Amino acid sequence: MIISGAISVLAGTSLITQAGSGDPTLVNLAGYAFPGGAFFLVSALRLNPARDRA
Repeated sequence: MIISGAISVLAGTSLITQAGSGDPTLVNLAGYAFPGGAFFLVSALRLNPARDRA
């Protein structure tokens, strides 16, 4: 969780910096959001069987 939070802070800082540039695009945001969604899906799939065993 700490590593994930640190990566999010770095990515957020990068996105804010790029948003202030002369030609901001959403491509970088999509590049950040897709892996985050994939990590969330993997976490959800891994936690579901653990809940069923409890």
